[in-house]
Amino acid sequence: MSVQPFTLPSDENRLEFIRQRIEQAVFPPQLEIGADEDIWAYGSDVDYMRELCAYWLNDYKWQDTLDELNRFSHFTAEVDGLNIHFIHEVGSGDNPKAVLMTHGWPGSIYEFHDVIDRLAHPENYGGDAQDGVSVICPSLPGYGFSDAPKRPIGQVTTAALWNKLMVEVLGFDTYIAQGGDWGSVVTALLGLHHSPQKGGGCSAIHINMYGLQSGDAPSTPEEIKWAEGFAAKMQAEGAYLQLQGTKPQSLALAMSDSPLGVAAWIIEKFHGWSDIFTPAGRDLTKRYTKHQLLSNIMIYLMTDSFATSVWFYRGYFEEMPHIAPGEKIEVLCGIGEFAEPYITFPPRSLMENSYNIIHWTSYDEIGHFAALEDSEKFAAEVQSFLKKL
Repeated sequence: MSVQPFTLPSDENRLEFIRQRIEQAVFPPQLEIGADEDIWAYGSDVDYMRELCAYWLNDYKWQDTLDELNRFSHFTAEVDGLNIHFIHEVGSGDNPKAVLMTHGWPGSIYEFHDVIDRLAHPENYGGDAQDGVSVICPSLPGYGFSDAPKRPIGQVTTAALWNKLMVEVLGFDTYIAQGGDWGSVVTALLGLHHSPQKGGGCSAIHINMYGLQSGDAPSTPEEIKWAEGFAAKMQAEGAYLQLQGTKPQSLALAMSDSPLGVAAWIIEKFHGWSDIFTPAGRDLTKRYTKHQLLSNIMIYLMTDSFATSVWFYRGYFEEMPHIAPGEKIEVLCGIGEFAEPYITFPPRSLMENSYNIIHWTSYDEIGHFAALEDSEKFAAEVQSFLKKL
């Protein structure tokens, strides 16, 4: 379990492969739609993808992404036979707490690249150095620069890996966990199964998506209305989840030779799940630059990890993590309820059956990829929770 320094690598052969595939990309025909229709309702916009590919070929540089990430200290450590990659930024102040931040799909550690310094060194942004925390930001198994398992594993297994990383490898007696998307499931499981009371080190959690769900049935009219809306949204938008959770290898075979396919599959989620509403319609430029979008995509492509990343969905269906009826996460919990258009939080009355909530802030802006959409507000949200501990 020794920790080894790590520098994110570049691979000229892989870069050339991606470039050739983008140059040779074959685009499907564009749809003809009505004036009041949204082209993205049918999937990724072909015209936008052509525009993105032109930028990709002419302007994007992988080295710029590496430079953004390599300004932090990167490491790897073997945990239960998997070499796990992580950023470890030691915080300012006399005794910084440890905060473990976990990304999801189709995100990566890049989501946090502008948040890590804000949390670790708040004095750089007009804050107090004594509020700094040490940030540990790992790549999920099968994602980015972490090893892939030999077969799908899920969030229960990953939470156990993370607790070993924090306690046995890095030597923290206690730590705070934060996560969105799959990270919210892993984070909640850390609070449920790996609290100090249960022999682990996770003393508090903060989540910005409703990931680990309770077995308690909705009972109030407000809860029932939410559950009906949640089910309708999953029916309308959850086909990708069913595919990735049941037949991930079929998708992997389709994507392994197609950087354009990977980009379109991921971009559609950033378009659909982000707060990009403008008076003129939905516009990705409200929250992202093309460089940011491609940086996240290129982490999947340069590490050839799209296939193993979607295994995590099959792992979810095999492990089926949940909070049993009557069970509760006892560690202190904070919730940042951003304007998530996909997996929304239930009413607080239902959440409090399963979570020990001491902090809940609702926002009418910023969406699913909150840390990347607005790093300043996301960092402030996490800091507001940490100050209550």
